[in-house]
Amino acid sequence: MARPLLHSAPLIAVLLLAASAGRSAAQTAAARDAAAAMQRGDFQAAEKILRAEVQQHPGDSWASSLLGVALDNQKRIPEADEFHRRAVAAAPNSADILNNYGTHLWLAGQYDKAEPVFASALAAAPSYFKVLYNLGLMATYTGHYERAREVLETALRQEPQNVDVLYRLACVDEVTKQWEAAALRLARAAKLDPRRADVQKLLAITTTELGALADSTAAWDRYLELVPDDDVARRERAYTAAKMGKLEQGIAELERFVTRHPGDPVGHYELGQAQRTVDMTQALGHLDKAVALDPKYVAALSARGILYNQQGKPESAVKDLELAASLQPDDAANLDRLGQTFQSLDRPADAVRVLRRAAELAPEDSRTLLHYGRALADAGRTDESKVVMDRFRQLGPEKKKGVPAGLVDYLSLAPEQRHAEYRARVEAAVRDDPEDPATQVDYLMLMLEDGKADQVAAAARRIAALKPGAAVLAGVGRALLEANQFALARDLLEQAAAAGPHGADVELELAVATYHAKDAKAGLELLDRIPESGRGSDYYLARAQMLDASGKFPDAVTALRQALGAARTRPDLFQQATALLVREGNASEALGWADEAARVLPENREILLMKATTFEFAGKADEADHLLTEIQHRWPEWSAVWVAHGIILDTHRHYEEARQALETAIALGARGPETDFFLADSKLRPGPARKDAADTAVRQAYLNSLFQGSLLKGKPPGDR
Repeated sequence: MARPLLHSAPLIAVLLLAASAGRSAAQTAAARDAAAAMQRGDFQAAEKILRAEVQQHPGDSWASSLLGVALDNQKRIPEADEFHRRAVAAAPNSADILNNYGTHLWLAGQYDKAEPVFASALAAAPSYFKVLYNLGLMATYTGHYERAREVLETALRQEPQNVDVLYRLACVDEVTKQWEAAALRLARAAKLDPRRADVQKLLAITTTELGALADSTAAWDRYLELVPDDDVARRERAYTAAKMGKLEQGIAELERFVTRHPGDPVGHYELGQAQRTVDMTQALGHLDKAVALDPKYVAALSARGILYNQQGKPESAVKDLELAASLQPDDAANLDRLGQTFQSLDRPADAVRVLRRAAELAPEDSRTLLHYGRALADAGRTDESKVVMDRFRQLGPEKKKGVPAGLVDYLSLAPEQRHAEYRARVEAAVRDDPEDPATQVDYLMLMLEDGKADQVAAAARRIAALKPGAAVLAGVGRALLEANQFALARDLLEQAAAAGPHGADVELELAVATYHAKDAKAGLELLDRIPESGRGSDYYLARAQMLDASGKFPDAVTALRQALGAARTRPDLFQQATALLVREGNASEALGWADEAARVLPENREILLMKATTFEFAGKADEADHLLTEIQHRWPEWSAVWVAHGIILDTHRHYEEARQALETAIALGARGPETDFFLADSKLRPGPARKDAADTAVRQAYLNSLFQGSLLKGKPPGDR
């Protein structure tokens, strides 16, 4: 399978260097002339001007930085290094100079060094678009994908139509296997610029992963119109055709490819896969060739193992499948095949061991659960087999995968158009087959999204009347609970509990829904029925909130301690505990919880922000300010910390600093009534008479942020 080229960066880097060079070039006439020369692409002329300028003014940081840029663009990277370092030493807080130095390190291939330099540039200018883009790209190259996504999404909020940012975000989504998100971004990018070959190539790859084979073929066609000499792309298009059932076309093109590229293991693997239903002998020959060329080619080993099984050669199959499992131990599909092979070899203990791991990796895969349940039964472990088979029956038969043609066209629509089209499809499906529970579930989810409470209730009643399995009822109940439809959720979850085998999560969710729909006492009674074996961290968190709503504060704190004992690294548990103590006015103990959370989760920025706001609540303004500044420096692209700092600064009447922080937050994409209120407050410089109201608002803002991530949705009944 062709993969995106994340490191195809040098040309882009040069362009960014030239663009950033013009941003602050108004300091001297010489600098302006040099920048103009670089804009024309005359880097030698720029170098001559800048060398004279640096010799005459050795302390001019911008002239040194531009000289480094001119040398970089002439590929004289080692020579440029001295001037970039000199510039940074003279102006360590200049975003432009740091950006140029970071790009220099990028061109030198020193991605791990470039990333912190771009981070420092962003700390100096948090809303600087080019630095956001560069930092996101470097974080991609160094494998820091979550940071890359965060920074690039901030950049996208500034320039929503920027194709480069959309493409780079899609690269992050693709490498982290978030293919739907990748396809959505790429469809937007392709609509904005249909001539971008890299966009079409990655779109072909992601739609293949999604099973949208017709859209993948169309994307490969568009890509090959732009890059007609890419043989690998032709190979992938041919393999896609074979997977669509166009075997004659696909096999012919793959045969042409392996004739031209006999040493390509992927070509032999794909040709073998295409031929397996036509000529098993030839298929096995090409898989043999693929493995000979690459003995650690997992996909080819697994495919050859399947063919050996089909030929009745489990001894040969098990060797390939075991080797594939050793090379890729988290491949649930391969482990499933290996477990079945062990069963055919009458090795029940090995079959159970391997299939247990496959079921752990793919707990929602009904086929794997079926195989695991049968293996347990064959091994004489009847009770365990019954539990697994009950879970299999809850999930139902394996759902067919595949996406009809038109996915890319659908994703390229505006959000409101996509929603309207989806609504029309769901409504038509309900009319055509009103007795299908899955269709009714889709309709209920749509009504939840549209906020149509009366139709949600009607859809929930229709689903219940169809008497689907416990898994469907539990899923609908869970969705209703998350949407704060507590009474409806309770009804569906009660039916799920009565419909057949179910996990402890159904009992817990029923208790939570009952708490919100009725009262804490009723919820606690249901919690008490859950056996000890089903009492995890979520159980104790729910118990803590119900005890707190019942006025039993000490017992609630004890339950939170039990929750943390069951899951020490869950940030939401620390947030709940701290928020509870803040609400009760217990500043010293709240600080203790917040400090412990920061010790256990030192890289979690939400926890660090919670600690900072808890400092403020406890009257330790200097500590709060210091920690907020530290968070801003570590994550300058994060709008939430700028909002919090701005609110606190405004509360303490540091109006100009508050205004700057809040304007930065807005530039980074922050939106909300608190941000708008405190920005206006800081601009108007209100007198003391208005500060009590502001203090009240900021305290409420703190509590709202602390409660994020709770298991229990909405407010307790008495607080509505």
